[in-house]
Amino acid sequence: MDDNSAYRDLFFEETDSNLEILNEEVLRLEQNPEDTEIIDSIFRSAHTLKGMAATMGYNTMAKLTHSVENVFELFKSKKAKVDTETVSLVFDCLDTLTDIVEALRADESDELDIANLVSRLENVANQKNTEAASVETTTETKSKEIDLVLSNLEESDFTVINQAEQTDYQAYVITVKVDSDSFMKAARAFLVMNKLEQEGDIIYTEPSADKIEEGDFEDYFKMILLSKLDQSDIKNNILETSEIDEVQIAIFDKTQSLRSAKKVPVEAEVSNETDKVKDKSQDVSKKETPKKSISKQTIRVDLTRLDQFMNLVSELVIHRTRLEDLSEKEKLLELSEPLTEVGRITTELQELVLQLRMQPFNVVLQRFPRMLRDLANELGKEIQLVTEGEDTELDRTVISEIGEPLIHLLRNSADHGIEMPDERERLGKPRLGTVKLAAYPEGNRVVVTLSDDGKGLNPEYIKASAEKKGVSTLGLSDEEIQQLIFHPGFSTAAKVTGISGRGVGMDAVKEKISSLNGTIETVSEVGKGTTFKIILPLTLSIIQALLVKTGGETFALPQAIIDKVNRFDEEDAIQVHQGEVYRYKDTTIPITRLTDALDLEDSNYGSPHIIIVSIGDEKHGLVVDELVQQKEIVIKKLGKELGEMNHFLGATIMGDGSISLILDLTSICKGRKEAKQ
Repeated sequence: MDDNSAYRDLFFEETDSNLEILNEEVLRLEQNPEDTEIIDSIFRSAHTLKGMAATMGYNTMAKLTHSVENVFELFKSKKAKVDTETVSLVFDCLDTLTDIVEALRADESDELDIANLVSRLENVANQKNTEAASVETTTETKSKEIDLVLSNLEESDFTVINQAEQTDYQAYVITVKVDSDSFMKAARAFLVMNKLEQEGDIIYTEPSADKIEEGDFEDYFKMILLSKLDQSDIKNNILETSEIDEVQIAIFDKTQSLRSAKKVPVEAEVSNETDKVKDKSQDVSKKETPKKSISKQTIRVDLTRLDQFMNLVSELVIHRTRLEDLSEKEKLLELSEPLTEVGRITTELQELVLQLRMQPFNVVLQRFPRMLRDLANELGKEIQLVTEGEDTELDRTVISEIGEPLIHLLRNSADHGIEMPDERERLGKPRLGTVKLAAYPEGNRVVVTLSDDGKGLNPEYIKASAEKKGVSTLGLSDEEIQQLIFHPGFSTAAKVTGISGRGVGMDAVKEKISSLNGTIETVSEVGKGTTFKIILPLTLSIIQALLVKTGGETFALPQAIIDKVNRFDEEDAIQVHQGEVYRYKDTTIPITRLTDALDLEDSNYGSPHIIIVSIGDEKHGLVVDELVQQKEIVIKKLGKELGEMNHFLGATIMGDGSISLILDLTSICKGRKEAKQ
């Protein structure tokens, strides 16, 4: 087995994370070129990426990352300005690095052709370095040469050195220069310092130890070492590490090694100085290393294990419910207390597993700013992406699947939704077009909207295109004609582009969303823009539900979208030309009778109630025959065979072993509304 095989999964996870960070931060850098914190973040990720690739032996990836890092160095040193052309080159490199990672993930060779990219990067670096060199003085050039002079010693350092020399230790000043072509400066420095600490104590480093660990130094670093070895042995130990270009070492001499000593405050020189010096001699390497804060400990867990965890908790809830029913039926009072505790524990377990499965919508959004930036440049348009609801949480399964349809929608909005800047100006619109992507919870589901302020969907164009393809539009309203964009192979584009036409891939979008048991709606106004509304129901989950009876059958209603429950008398229903409405909070809301919606027989028993539900910004009334109880239930998907039953979210197993269907109230009320139009 390959020695690196055990680390491949970790390598891919860390690499994916660092590539995401680089894409985001480079985009931010283009918008904020003077922000040094962004450049520092870029350097950390690029350096980590290069180091991991070199460690794993992926030389193509390491070489390309090293060349990209050289360009970042120009940005950091102010030798080059952040411009669109150079940023686009960097993005091309990041795309190629992603391709290399995917090839490695598929156990293919990483030997992609990077010669052209490396050449373009070197041209940028050489050009900028030549420009910078023309204004550098000889003194500045000489300052790059290494020496043994230290800059930031304190009086306490001299005290430690004097104390150590009294115990047969010798203080050495050492400067180590790492090969300028090294892909792993930080790793080489770590190996050198690790070897030396086995033979003595490092009491001072320049720059600080944490910066050396991050590789945040030029080609060299300096230190003071307390050791009983002689100079030649120390030098040979250092040179045993590969990619070390030069080593200078000398016995510490205060007059020759010191550039400027920092005086410590008098208050610090207290009477217990001797004790502090003794402690420092015993562990002097800690002086330059700041205390590390305790970070949050995390582990990565395979999603299939979370699924198994979820299923087990779901089964536990089902059997707990059965025990509660048996206890109540048989009046087993002695079981009341333990069942209460079991209920508390299972509730905490289910909340925990749900939290583990949830991820913020921001995970999906991360890739889109970069993508829209590239599209805008390619199309010659000015487009901004506005996002809302980044913290809205979705199930991990949905998060991983929703990205693909959103990419289709974004590309179409950029290509055929947003007009060219000059055209927008003529229409009285701002030259900068806006694409807005938002997510928000709606009861027991999540709604994702993508809207643009472009030209909108013109029903006349869609109708003409549909008739050419033999699709009948007879009797269809403008809104229904607009929905034809989801017809397979349908497009409103006048010409095919390299990106897409509005409608190209829309059938795939609808199919993908349907596979998630979701729906997509379109609202568009000519000249104003288009909004796509994606409604995603819950996947496997545990929810609070209200059990009701209608037509002799028991159904479960998700409690999250129930606003109020009232008793219902027939005189409460007000007849209007479109159906029935109910007076609620000084307004009227439409009524849906569940027996009619589900084609069930009317029953003459029970105590009718009307359940007020919130669907988006609207209220609807659902009339049922009888209320049963509130219950915690487990949602089970109906499966592909029953996928066309769009009035149901799923099913649940009751305490007595029977099965009840969970109602999709949005579909039921929406179906009633459409039926009455």
